[in-house]
Amino acid sequence: MLEAPRAFNRHIYHERINVFYGTDDGSQDGSFGEFPEFVSHYENADAARKDDIHMISVVGGLYGLNLIPLWKPKKLTIFDINPMAITYFNVIHRVWISSDSAQHFLQRLAGADYEVSGEDEEFVQENIRLKSAGELPRSRGSSKRSFEESWTYALEHFEETKRILTESELEIRTEPMESESFSDMIRNSNNVWIYASNITQFHFFDLEISDPSNVVIIQIIHPEQPQLLDLAPLAGGPVKVHFRIPLSAERI
Repeated sequence: MLEAPRAFNRHIYHERINVFYGTDDGSQDGSFGEFPEFVSHYENADAARKDDIHMISVVGGLYGLNLIPLWKPKKLTIFDINPMAITYFNVIHRVWISSDSAQHFLQRLAGADYEVSGEDEEFVQENIRLKSAGELPRSRGSSKRSFEESWTYALEHFEETKRILTESELEIRTEPMESESFSDMIRNSNNVWIYASNITQFHFFDLEISDPSNVVIIQIIHPEQPQLLDLAPLAGGPVKVHFRIPLSAERI
């Protein structure tokens, strides 16, 4: 099997300084030009498919926040191989659900106006403050787009995002998608809509799903190669999903 294009340096994304404070997923110019495709797919899906969505998202730069008010999941699973990325999500989640508005949320991030616990959260908090000021050094974390540009749709739908983040069942997993535990979790799942960001730039792998009558996968390969794979046409038996560039799937 060919290796993923950037497999040689995937190990660096396990490090605490390689958390993405702002995403580079999607259109390179920051126009959010890829998002209408995702909106159109959701709006045209059968209503029954949207009743009980379990959204699974890698942390990355938290582009997946934008899919929360679109997909309106009843359950959220957030995962990342990097424990510091999980800390980053936990901080953003806590500040979001305790803020009054999008402006209030961004002001609190910029002013570090919220409590944190422990050294890791203090490190993330300071990085968020520096990022908001445009002063985050590469020695502390990665910085691409602003938070406003990274989370455009989620911020525009702040209250809906807040409601879902508050009410939905939430599971946090510190593991890669190719792990045995993740594979076991996904195999017999349905109503699963997955945001995989650009994972396949760093690793190729397969996942099996017993009957994907309502499974959707999105990946965005930098700088501007979004792909939405809806597995519903393969329903009725087990399917193997090939996480490559591009994504593909086959009945097994």
